[in-house]
Amino acid sequence: MNKGGTKGTVLFIGRDIFLGTMVSQAVQKAGFSSRSASPAQVISTVSGDPSIRAVVADMKEAKEFLSEIVEAGATGSHPRLIAITFHTDLESKRQAQKAGFEHVIHRSQIQSYLPQILTEKKP
Repeated sequence: MNKGGTKGTVLFIGRDIFLGTMVSQAVQKAGFSSRSASPAQVISTVSGDPSIRAVVADMKEAKEFLSEIVEAGATGSHPRLIAITFHTDLESKRQAQKAGFEHVIHRSQIQSYLPQILTEKKP
């Protein structure tokens, strides 16, 4: 367990307050704490915080920073990379998968799938 009694930290990349709140609720449900960062800060944030277990990126905000986010996934504690898209945005889903995100979920799936993804064993 991490300090504060959590399983670790999940870093949210994005500025959408509503989406950030949804992610935070799902993250807490799974026993993790959450924090936010801008896409430009992701590498320094992840490499400087070994408690980060996952990076959840809003593809609406992160498209221009995919390489930085994927690079951040190879630093620190090697967090899981999870992208969130609108269900109609097939191009963002394709871009996230091509960049190397492990999971791409729709906004409507956050409450059901994000806790499950966070608590499953990493291969």
